[in-house]
Amino acid sequence: MDWGLFFIFLGTDLLIVLLCWYSYGKSGEYKEGMVHGVHIPWSCFSRPDVQVICQKAKKTWKIFQWINLVISLLVCLLCLYDFTVFIIVWSVWLLLYIAGDYYLILAPHRKMYRLKMENGWLHEKSKKIVRIDTVVSAASDKLALRWQWHLPALILACGGAYLLRLADTKHAVSSEEAFPFWIMYASSLGISVLFLILHVGILRHPNKVYSDQTEINLAANRLTKHSWSVSLLSASWLNVISFLYLAVCYFRHGPSMPEMNYAVYFVLIISAAVFFLLPLGRSVKKRREVLAADPSPLFIDDDEYWKNGWYSNPNDPHILVQDRFNSINLSFNFAHTGVKVFVGALCALTAAIILWTVSLVSGFENAQVVFTREDGVYSFEAAGYECEFTRDDILSVTLTDKMPDDKFTRTNGGSGKDYQIGHFRGKETGKCMMFLTGDYTDILKIELKDMTVFASCPEGKTVESWYQELENES
Repeated sequence: MDWGLFFIFLGTDLLIVLLCWYSYGKSGEYKEGMVHGVHIPWSCFSRPDVQVICQKAKKTWKIFQWINLVISLLVCLLCLYDFTVFIIVWSVWLLLYIAGDYYLILAPHRKMYRLKMENGWLHEKSKKIVRIDTVVSAASDKLALRWQWHLPALILACGGAYLLRLADTKHAVSSEEAFPFWIMYASSLGISVLFLILHVGILRHPNKVYSDQTEINLAANRLTKHSWSVSLLSASWLNVISFLYLAVCYFRHGPSMPEMNYAVYFVLIISAAVFFLLPLGRSVKKRREVLAADPSPLFIDDDEYWKNGWYSNPNDPHILVQDRFNSINLSFNFAHTGVKVFVGALCALTAAIILWTVSLVSGFENAQVVFTREDGVYSFEAAGYECEFTRDDILSVTLTDKMPDDKFTRTNGGSGKDYQIGHFRGKETGKCMMFLTGDYTDILKIELKDMTVFASCPEGKTVESWYQELENES
């Protein structure tokens, strides 16, 4: 599955970098009365001090994205050499890339805000006025698709759990082997539920007043809400379809399904991302065209709530608002204590997952195979994976110097240059567990009633002693 993982991560990296590059790369342009998320008069945009900030930010952003595009591609090559090393390096790269993006977005924003305050480019009247268009508010329910269209997709997603259960029974899949597929199922279901919640939130969010003309307000809000509803519905349905395809393949082939099935699943997931972003991107362009036709646009100068680079307005009851730097994104209102607690918990969870991943990976790199016998039960253990069996479970014990000429698929475990540990499936061998470390010159093969176990370690005499003990018992 290494080539499959290579293409999955390669596509993911390209998608991440190119989307960030495009989505945030135009904040230095003058749009909707702002540049780098700060309201300034159009007459001031051409000033040398403003252009210095814009041009420097544009150049730095371009160089940073090109460098990370190349690095992300090189990092993916590690997946073919050692997946354990790859996942550590890839995680570090992703964290640094996100931190770099965040810094390059906030730095010019804060500089522009300081320049605005120093020069007194303030719109005092627009800071306090609250505008309401009653015609647009009355038509709010008709501006987007109904959220109930998510429900059939969620029902189908629940049916995917039944298909997984049937597949586990059909192919005698252990809970350890099935675990990755159930994680993918939980993720798919969670994403669709999240899209439903966002859809309801978008519908309930108050409409924005852009102009004194009701027609322009109606057109702009319809573009925004309709595109969000289309994006969320399309992505939710494609997300469910993607997993159902994987579930059908899992039912047909079991955990050792062909790598092509993972490739198709990845293409479907990418399609979901594309169908999520396309309507939003098109709506932003059309909305700008609509607003550009307005001879007297209305701008609300709320920069003081964005001065740090994030939104913090205690007078705004909304938890999510339109992002200042990317109009197809949403931002939290950090003035609410609940948001701070949620984001803090999310960061703590992310850190815990990273530490757990590093611990897991280092466990594979430094794994030692331990063989024990207690009360008639034999056990092999390495890197948290364990296999227990009794004398009655043993069909045969063989000591060999090489692995069978078979194609093995890792279903739950770790693989590297010097180790193969966890659950595997062989095309001919079938269900098996591997506890292999070192150069695999002496390999103990134990055929059990329900699987085959392969074990080795760098010390050849140790493997021979395992063989002697098991051979005498069997």
